[in-house]
Amino acid sequence: MDFIQHILQGMGLESLGLENWGSATPAYLLLLPLALLPLLARGHSAFAYPSIARLPIDPLSTWLECLWRMLGALAIGFIALGLAGFYCGSHSIERVGRGAHIMLVLDRSASMNDNFADKANQESSKMEVARRVLQTFVSKSREDLLGMVTFNTSPILAAPLGGDKEAVLSALKATEAGGMGFTAVARGLGMALDSYEGKPVTGARVVVLASDGGAHLESKTQDMLRNMFHRQGASLYWIFLRTANSPGLSKPEEEGNDDAYPEYHLHRFFGSMGVPYKAYEAENPQAVEQAVTDIARLKNQPVRYQEAAPRRDLSAIFYWLAFLCACGLLAFHFTEVKQWRTA
Repeated sequence: MDFIQHILQGMGLESLGLENWGSATPAYLLLLPLALLPLLARGHSAFAYPSIARLPIDPLSTWLECLWRMLGALAIGFIALGLAGFYCGSHSIERVGRGAHIMLVLDRSASMNDNFADKANQESSKMEVARRVLQTFVSKSREDLLGMVTFNTSPILAAPLGGDKEAVLSALKATEAGGMGFTAVARGLGMALDSYEGKPVTGARVVVLASDGGAHLESKTQDMLRNMFHRQGASLYWIFLRTANSPGLSKPEEEGNDDAYPEYHLHRFFGSMGVPYKAYEAENPQAVEQAVTDIARLKNQPVRYQEAAPRRDLSAIFYWLAFLCACGLLAFHFTEVKQWRTA
């Protein structure tokens, strides 16, 4: 077992305990008793002499015979272990990166299927543009920790915060089905902030909200979000995807009609939370790309994080060990005495 552990150390798996081992096809372990055959069998070549009992004992030959039998037993045992498909279970690998901890929060409500306010850019919906630009942003990201939450009436953790960019890109690709439901901004932001819970604060924490607004927040909900942003030490960037006929974020309030412009009230609340906040009022695809370019300039100090690694198949190790034993058997075969030398 120490020999196998030494091999695992050479593969960078020294931190794994035996409790992480498993077998894909354990039924092949029933072949292990066959490894006793070379130890029990007593077959010898026949010579034209009635007996060699009176010849002196040769310690070297006795030792070589034991080694020969042991190699045969090990070869059979290693083949059975290889067929059993042993593997090391999933584990975490420590990575060191440099970049921000970014949670993407993408609005998937029905209003995201509408076009932009800019009449010259009516060929794509807000959802299509946001998805395309965020995919480019994620692809160009170097060592950022990325995660993604989508929301409409309810939020969904599409990709956990980590170094797996492919998971985030797959989550963005899944938004091709379009949007539906209402705009529950608070619930989407709350799930994104929960992703930072329990993780060390080693650099900038950024929440990127891509939404067209249209949500009213009660005072209790506002207090909850404000406390969560302060507790997690996160900043907020809002890419406001302006819909056609929308007044935008700078529309002044109307007397006696506080509910007329929900995006304006949401923008004003975000600015009053007391955390770093910036809004990008994007009314065409070019404005969205500019906003994402500015966010991509965020820098961060070195950060350590754990990345999940898939299980490692160890069958090849056992097959190689069986091959080495077979090579030893072949070498012994060539040194075997085939006949007695005569005077």
